[in-house]
Amino acid sequence: MHVRHLAVTSMLAGALAVLAAPGASSIAFGQAQPIRSKPVDLSIDSGVHNHSGSGRAVVWTETIEASGAGWVRLYFGEVELDPDLTAVDSSVIRIMSLEDGAIQHLNAWTVREWNHSSAYFNGSAVSVELIARPGSRANRVVISRIDVGIDDDLMYPESICGATDDRMLSTDPRSARAVPIGCSAWIFDDAHHQFITAGHCSSSSLQTIQFNVPLSNGNGQIQHPGPEDQYSVDVSSKQSQSGSVGQDWGYFGVFRNTETGLSAYQVQGEFHTLAATPPPVNGQTIRITGYGTTGGGVPREWNQVQKTHTGEFRTFTGSTVRYHTDTSGGNSGSCVLNDDTGEAIGVHTHGGCSSDPNSSNQGTGSNHSGWQSALTTPRGVCAPFGLTVPPLTAGQQATLEASGTSPGLTVYFIYSTQGTGETLVRPLGVTLGLADPSLGGSAVADGGGIARLTRVVPPAARGRTLTIQAAEAGRTSQIVTRLVE
Repeated sequence: MHVRHLAVTSMLAGALAVLAAPGASSIAFGQAQPIRSKPVDLSIDSGVHNHSGSGRAVVWTETIEASGAGWVRLYFGEVELDPDLTAVDSSVIRIMSLEDGAIQHLNAWTVREWNHSSAYFNGSAVSVELIARPGSRANRVVISRIDVGIDDDLMYPESICGATDDRMLSTDPRSARAVPIGCSAWIFDDAHHQFITAGHCSSSSLQTIQFNVPLSNGNGQIQHPGPEDQYSVDVSSKQSQSGSVGQDWGYFGVFRNTETGLSAYQVQGEFHTLAATPPPVNGQTIRITGYGTTGGGVPREWNQVQKTHTGEFRTFTGSTVRYHTDTSGGNSGSCVLNDDTGEAIGVHTHGGCSSDPNSSNQGTGSNHSGWQSALTTPRGVCAPFGLTVPPLTAGQQATLEASGTSPGLTVYFIYSTQGTGETLVRPLGVTLGLADPSLGGSAVADGGGIARLTRVVPPAARGRTLTIQAAEAGRTSQIVTRLVE
């Protein structure tokens, strides 16, 4: 085993000077707070490894240590993890934090979903192993860069309503931290239970979603949950508008987790219900829950971890909502929750509160036309995968094919004789578009993301109209309707 020591301590000091704290707040300011880090270029090449044995084997290992770093994240150059498409198997990269033992596995498919990067790991050192599958050839990994976490000076503009920060620690399972952009996001009730955030949080730095975030360290430097609570953002799914107050929203999805194989909703188990429009102002209480920064008078360990506060709903004009609820940098993307009804009525985007009792923080209402339009035209993992259904003839075989699914995942083929409707399937983390659905069968997707199911159409089905949909963990297909001849 080789240990690679990186002299990054002096780089961290320089980075602190470059990453100076933002200036004083203004009347309305976006509330992203990118996490503090320093990139370090590397050139670590495993070389090419073949494995002719009958079991999996570690063919290469390296330990990377960045002295003085609070956390690390790896970036890969060339990666070859010889896949067996028939068995939906491949060689893997295994990364482990030497501080807390957190582990992530990346295979030929998930390394692409993670855009050739890893999850975030606490501590200054990780071990990296290349594990070859039986009979594999030309396995190789190149580590081209790491990002290292640096201390946080906690000097940020805040938008606290009044003299004191009244936010408290919270554990809402629907609320997530978005990194490295340093924003908040939340699961909501689209068909695949994906995410909403602010538009100005939807840049190329919206990369990873984290749940069950631990407290920051005593210096306020963020700490990360294990890879089992980190999800890679599907870049192709992003839709957003980054604009002024009332014109700022983002909609996106994440891939299944590398360690559990589950969607975020399957693990978290709850979602927000998005109202079609905010209600007229009538004394309602607004709750903001998110991952804001902290300043004086608040424990440093609370920096960019989940906190919540409630305040008065002030105004709803056009597509802008305003409220007297505490926020700070990192709260952008938080759900604007009508605490009286439990409905999400908007997304928090801009600060503005101060000691002035008439001041308010601000967001975009759920009635925004562009936002509503995006919800009807989802992309990437937010969108349905393909389903092909041939003409159906009673007493004859028919083969249904799902395409664009996740290799190795079970795809369920579901039908209804009652037409369309809404049916929540919690074990899969999806909402079907079928009324009173029944399972027709299932098949495992191959390495190309194709799943096929062949069945004989029952003679008794003649003359009936079947409404058909396929589903996997976290995703569904479009709906297909066929009259059985």
